[in-house]
Amino acid sequence: MATRYASLSRCSELSERAVIAALISSEECASLLAHIAAMPSPRAASRALIGLVARLATPACTWLEGELVVELFEEEGGTKVRVMSDFGAGFRERVLPTALLAQPLAEVIDAVSRYGERAGMLRMERVSARCVLLLATGTTETSGDESPPASARFDISETSLALASGPAATPEDVDAGWDSVFGQSQSA
Repeated sequence: MATRYASLSRCSELSERAVIAALISSEECASLLAHIAAMPSPRAASRALIGLVARLATPACTWLEGELVVELFEEEGGTKVRVMSDFGAGFRERVLPTALLAQPLAEVIDAVSRYGERAGMLRMERVSARCVLLLATGTTETSGDESPPASARFDISETSLALASGPAATPEDVDAGWDSVFGQSQSA
């Protein structure tokens, strides 16, 4: 695959200008992401990835609709990178082809921590032992603190179905008794 990035072999050769040029279209970003994943140095690839996705989270990327979400998922052989757009209400769409970095997830996370200033508008959110999300923060400030999810910022009513049914409730437990209650009120 011959692209405009084929001659770049190190992260230091990947200029800010090349990253900004890649933001003109999803095809250019996909080409650059594929080149980054193919870099011979996994550490350089991680740094270049951070530079690219940090720019995708800015207004400089005009083709991306919704908020940027980058899923880093550890699997055999490295870290799978999925670049997605979050439209809200849990709807996400992959906007670039999936790439595989030849580096364990822990090392990619370490690179994000080490090069945090390059991450700019991104924050990390651990989903599981094998998955981390890089999310657009909406501000240019980065703090070491991860904000709690929205549900942790306010109390949930004790009458909420989630709490009333208990922590290990099944859908059948939650639905149990609804028919009988409605059946009684209709017959009365």
